[in-house]
Amino acid sequence: MRDIKRMRDRYFQDSAPVRMGNLASSLLRLSQWVKKCHRDEAIIDLMREIAWLMEWNGDLALADLPDMQREICRWRRIWPIEQARSILALRSLQMSRQVLELSGLLIQTAP
Repeated sequence: MRDIKRMRDRYFQDSAPVRMGNLASSLLRLSQWVKKCHRDEAIIDLMREIAWLMEWNGDLALADLPDMQREICRWRRIWPIEQARSILALRSLQMSRQVLELSGLLIQTAP
């Protein structure tokens, strides 16, 4: 696991939409790693990192993030469960899409 303080300081250099985009990207990476049976220790570390990213976005007052954070933390505590890989892959993909929508990065501007 990386140095949390340095990671946090770097994370806050970006704007809120970019931070949310980074969180969505991490959730998508989690989904892919779980599908590809990546090393369990790396998956657990990524879940820990995602929980921190969610915590650091608390200043945005988004109602969905605390529930997502609790879910990721619950998965981290019980991982690995081979039979649940497809469920975690799906949930992390769903969360990634939801966070990306919340980020505002997908808003289309009229030509």
